[in-house]
Amino acid sequence: MQGSHYVAGTPNAYIQEPGLIGRAGEWISRFGRKVFLVTGVKSWEAAGAKLADSLERAGINYRVERYGGECTYGEADRLKQLVEPGTELIVGVGAGKVTDTAKKLANDLSLPLVTIPTLAATCAPVTNLSIMYTEEGVYMDFPVFYRNTLLTLVDTEVIAAAPPRYLAAGIGDTIAKWVESKACSTGKPQNLPTIGGVQTAKLIFDTLLADSEQALEDARAQRPTPELQRVIDAVILFSGMVGGLGEDNCRSAAAHAVHNGLTTLPEMHAAYHGEKVAYGILVQLALERRPEEEIRELTGFYRSIGLPVKLRDMGLDRPLTGREMEELIRVSLSPEGTMANMPFPVTGESLAEAIRQVEAWTY
Repeated sequence: MQGSHYVAGTPNAYIQEPGLIGRAGEWISRFGRKVFLVTGVKSWEAAGAKLADSLERAGINYRVERYGGECTYGEADRLKQLVEPGTELIVGVGAGKVTDTAKKLANDLSLPLVTIPTLAATCAPVTNLSIMYTEEGVYMDFPVFYRNTLLTLVDTEVIAAAPPRYLAAGIGDTIAKWVESKACSTGKPQNLPTIGGVQTAKLIFDTLLADSEQALEDARAQRPTPELQRVIDAVILFSGMVGGLGEDNCRSAAAHAVHNGLTTLPEMHAAYHGEKVAYGILVQLALERRPEEEIRELTGFYRSIGLPVKLRDMGLDRPLTGREMEELIRVSLSPEGTMANMPFPVTGESLAEAIRQVEAWTY
C-alpha cells in the first residue's frame, strides 16, 4: 500500500483488564452467537477453561480447533473447510502465529475477527496483516488486509502468568517500531498518519526504556501492576498502531527483514520472533552507521532484560557457513519482505558486513 493514505489504526474495540477472560463471553456475545475458535495447545491451557466457561454462560455456540503450529497458507485453507455455515465470528486465542492464522482465515471468509492474546509478544492481535511461513517455519510473505480486528480482549492476569521470556521478546519486537519507523518514513510523504505513527513509535520506545525492567519483575511475580499494564499496551496496542497509522510509511524495515532471514537457520526456530527482531535492530543500526553511544545504550538495555546481542545468545554458537549466509541474505532481501523500506539500497555485501560488525562488537 505504499503511497496510499490508508489507515487501519486500531481494532474496533480494545479492552485490557485483569480477569477479563471470565467476561469474554459477555463481550463476544454482543457481536455474534456462533463462533469458530482457533488456538494452540499451550494457548488453550493458559486460557481455555475460563474462556469456555464464559462462552457457555453467555449462551455462545462455539467450536475449538487447534492450529498446526505454523501460520501457513495450507493451514488457513484446512481450517476454512471446518468452519460451519452460519458462523458469525472467528476468534483467535493465543500468541502471534495463532492470531495470524485466525486473521488469515477470517479475511478469507470475510468474517469479523476477535483476538484474545495469551502473551504480550507481538502486535499481531491488532494489526491488519498476517506473517506467513512455510511448513518448516521459514518466512514467506505478509498479506495486508483491508479490515482490522473487531475486538481485542487482553486479560493482564493471563499475560502475567506467562513465562517472562515471551514478554522480553515482545519488548524487543516493539523497540523496533522506533528504529524502523524513522527509516521507513525518511523520504516519504509526511502526512498526518505518518507523523502520528512515528510519534507513537517514540512514545513506545520511551515507555519501554522506563518500565520494562519493573514490568518483567512484576511478570515473574505474576502481578498485573501499572508498569506491566503499560508495557502490555505498548507491545500489543500501540505497537500495532504505528503501522496501522502509517502503513509502509512507518511499518517495518531492516530489523524485521533480518528476522525473516534468520528463519532460514534451524537453530533460530527455538528463538522467539521478538528475539530475532531485536538482533535485527542491531544489524539495522550497523547498516545505518549509528553512533557507538546509541548502540551501547541499546545493548545495555538488551542485557538488562535478557534480549540477545549475538547469534550465540539465540543458540547459534558456531560460524555461519557460506551457504547459510547466502540463504539468510536472500530471504532478508526478498521483495516479499521489508528491506526495501530502508532509505538507501541494502546489498548482500553490505548486509553481510553489518552482521559481521554486530558479531564483532564488544559492547
